[in-house]
Amino acid sequence: MIYRRAVLVLAAVFFLCVSSAAHGQDLAALKASQDLAALKASFAAEIDALNSRNLNATLIPVDNRMVVFGIFSPFPIKGKDEFRQAVQEYFDGYEHAVLTPIDPEFRVIGTTGVAWGNFRIAAKLKNGASEYFDGRYMFTYAQSEGKWVIISMHYSLLRPLIH
Repeated sequence: MIYRRAVLVLAAVFFLCVSSAAHGQDLAALKASQDLAALKASFAAEIDALNSRNLNATLIPVDNRMVVFGIFSPFPIKGKDEFRQAVQEYFDGYEHAVLTPIDPEFRVIGTTGVAWGNFRIAAKLKNGASEYFDGRYMFTYAQSEGKWVIISMHYSLLRPLIH
């Protein structure tokens, strides 16, 4: 009789452990899915802010220590203040510009997120001329207080300017 009780107790403990581990895996998968969805939403909001020429919204997800390489300047842009200035100059240089991500991809690795892909910028200069740029981008994010903040951006052109 004692042997049966011991076996039943061990079986119950084993079942609870396995069930708890499966539940933990389910929670981890749910968190990973939520993190990925939040990363995609943050990226989409940044692109929308750039395309709507909303400087304040463009700066919301940007970390104060961020670094940007690429089309805004031939030199690294360091920090939120320099990024603000570069984005304002970008807005001032065009009557209208739309950055369209092409086949964006995303990855979350712990508290780091990455968004990358190709892009096309269709822009109309203040003098009325149109410009098109094709290139690639990579945004690197870090989680801060439960939100994704951009810590690095890199843009590079794939081919010369087409008029």
